Amino acid sequence: MSIQSQLSDTIAASATPPGTSGVALIRLSGPASSLVAAAIFKPASGRFLPANTMAGYTCALGLIIDPRSQSEFALQDATTWPVWTADSVVSPENMLDQVVLTRFAAPHSFTGEDVYEITCHGGQAVRQAILDLLYHLGVQPAGPGEFTRRAFLNGKLDLAQAEAVMDLIAASADKRAQAAMRQLQGQLSNRLREIRQDLYDLLAQLELVLEYPEHEESEKSRAGLLARLEPALDKVLALDASFRQGRLLSEGFTVVIVGRPNAGKSSLLNTLAGYDRAIVTPVAGTTRDTVEELIDIGGVPVRLIDTAGLRETQDLVEKIGVDRARNAIVEADLVLWLISPDEDRFGHPDFTHLNEELAEIRELSAQTDALQLIIGKEDLAASVDLRIWLTNELPQLPLISFSAQTLEGLDAMRQAILLRYQSTGSGQADEVLITSSRHKACLDKTSRSLALAATELQRGEMLDLAAALLRDAMENLAEITGDLVTDTLVETIFSRFCIGK
Repeated sequence: MSIQSQLSDTIAASATPPGTSGVALIRLSGPASSLVAAAIFKPASGRFLPANTMAGYTCALGLIIDPRSQSEFALQDATTWPVWTADSVVSPENMLDQVVLTRFAAPHSFTGEDVYEITCHGGQAVRQAILDLLYHLGVQPAGPGEFTRRAFLNGKLDLAQAEAVMDLIAASADKRAQAAMRQLQGQLSNRLREIRQDLYDLLAQLELVLEYPEHEESEKSRAGLLARLEPALDKVLALDASFRQGRLLSEGFTVVIVGRPNAGKSSLLNTLAGYDRAIVTPVAGTTRDTVEELIDIGGVPVRLIDTAGLRETQDLVEKIGVDRARNAIVEADLVLWLISPDEDRFGHPDFTHLNEELAEIRELSAQTDALQLIIGKEDLAASVDLRIWLTNELPQLPLISFSAQTLEGLDAMRQAILLRYQSTGSGQADEVLITSSRHKACLDKTSRSLALAATELQRGEMLDLAAALLRDAMENLAEITGDLVTDTLVETIFSRFCIGK
């Protein structure tokens, strides 16, 4: 491969988000990495080697030098590019920054190629000057996810592990990060490959039956095949079912706060969020739209949504807000129904509006048991009588008393949210969870193929169809790990990554 070809196959990008920071990281990967790094890095002292002779997994302190002002330097002829040593004389105007250079030698690097990481100062001008220099020398700007894509293509990660990299970056709460880390470590991939191996062994036995029917095709033989298929199907179904809980980690567990105007919904959101996210006033109807905040409760990412008060209104803007509140209830994983004594006019003999409101919430909520009753403004004396009335009239609903002033009930609400999340799955810390809708679709197709194969084995009439269904199931599992995947799908997946990763 020519030097120019090597340069065109070498990529660089900042791995640090835009903005000012103490330090920033620029990543360089590809066959010309050593050539380029040696041409721009001058070791700070004789303790450090030139960039192209550094051992893998070593660091060196030094300067980034712009070599283009040298009379002998020719951009088109890499043989004229310098290899800086500690004794090299450099003009101050050619020094761009003092940095730490780290080398990861192929094939023992993230991408499987020679990789250099430049830890520079975090100002935007500094990092851009270094990137501009690299690009001017012929290095290509990295596209979204291109470093991870090269790691996949070079066999350092499978596709499920590569997707976990982005999930880990995007994780906003501990449990999502833990799920992504387990997937990055290969727990999901190993589970899938175990299932594929079981199916492969089963397929080999089935094809033996097809090849020698006079010896093997019998009711007993088919029963043995079916007995081996059912555990594999159970494993696929268990993984498939975990998406219910895994989706909540990926998209956020949606908790919607509903109630009448001035019930204290915005105060409740602010208390759970830990700061004043929503506007709070004594005026009923302050919240005209849904207000959303992503928070972490016990390691679970929670999408907390404050809504407009549920009431009939002629105000066009408020009416839109009420409609959005009703739509939020439909999508909620848990509804916090907030009732406060002053807004319910305690002492009035007619509380039918509470039953009517409950009926509306239950009609809208997709999950009939996903309702938690909250008595707000617990610091008011009237709340005691209201709690007695609610306990008598609505004994089937769990009840928590809450005060934004004293924070009473805050821990109980957090615990109720966690219990509701855990009720969607086992909640075990070491469980492999499916968090990707792509993986879920592949598992759905796998389970359907295996169920049809089981049916054909029971019938014993079309064993060749059962064999074809087993192959289809194995291909669907291979699509998750990338062992069998199209270029289009690979491009689509990595296009969603951030640049620099």
